[in-house]
Amino acid sequence: MAAQFCLGTVQFGMRYGIHNTLGRQPTEAEVFDILDSALSANIKMFDTASAYGTSEDLLGRYDLGARGGKIISKLHPAVNGVQRDVRNEIQRSLARLSVSQLYCYMLHRVEDLDDTAVMEAMEDAKTSGWMNKIGVSIYNPQDAIRAAEDARIDVIQVPYNILDQRLDQCDFFVRAKERGKEVFARSAFLQGLLLMSPADAEKKVAGSGIYIENFQEVSQGAGYLPQEAAILYVLCHEGISYLVFGVDTSGQLYENVVLLSKRHAFSDTYQKLHGAFRDIDVNILEPQRWTISS
Repeated sequence: MAAQFCLGTVQFGMRYGIHNTLGRQPTEAEVFDILDSALSANIKMFDTASAYGTSEDLLGRYDLGARGGKIISKLHPAVNGVQRDVRNEIQRSLARLSVSQLYCYMLHRVEDLDDTAVMEAMEDAKTSGWMNKIGVSIYNPQDAIRAAEDARIDVIQVPYNILDQRLDQCDFFVRAKERGKEVFARSAFLQGLLLMSPADAEKKVAGSGIYIENFQEVSQGAGYLPQEAAILYVLCHEGISYLVFGVDTSGQLYENVVLLSKRHAFSDTYQKLHGAFRDIDVNILEPQRWTISS
């Protein structure tokens, strides 16, 4: 099945990203308008987390579940050594979201796969019908491979974009498909870095400018804006089930939805970009490593 859209909601509940076009969080009315637009565009999957500020509360007040939305939420990444009541945390998320069942409940960090108590609670909650699937959000190829080989995991959320093609090089997608995993890809814009001018990108993340310039030259030479090429590249990947993307306005959402009809035309450009970026410094590829200048 071709990749579909999943609307990410982190920006609804907190300031997020280095290329936020509003310069602020959207208001509740603006969030509800975006959700209206998403459902009208046949987007049914939504990604949130208890760690995303007020995001769960907003989705609950909108009554997203009753309107047909499938919701993914995540276990809060606790401080090491802190004992968590996982069942209670899931129940709190369900209450905030005003739903009785989630499409998927994810571990927000891969280390929790080693916590017997956490995993037993997750599996018990799945058996109890609180969620259909158990997932994990990962940040690097080693953890992605580990998740693909873990029988307890149904869904894996990964960072993937034109610059970060490491998961292709380690055969993650092949392994995930063989084991029947759903793959959700996030960070198609690399938190906005791919959309900046090469000079601005270099100022934000040292060493990134030359790669941004190369990507934008290829995409613009083929007649695509950087944001179009970045999204189409992920949508064209056969190993990806859903592309998780965020927007600040309904207008941005519709701009992305239109791209679904352009996948076939993008195939030649996809072939030029696929495999074109290798051996990029991990400090560029992983935003948690960035030292952002003010």
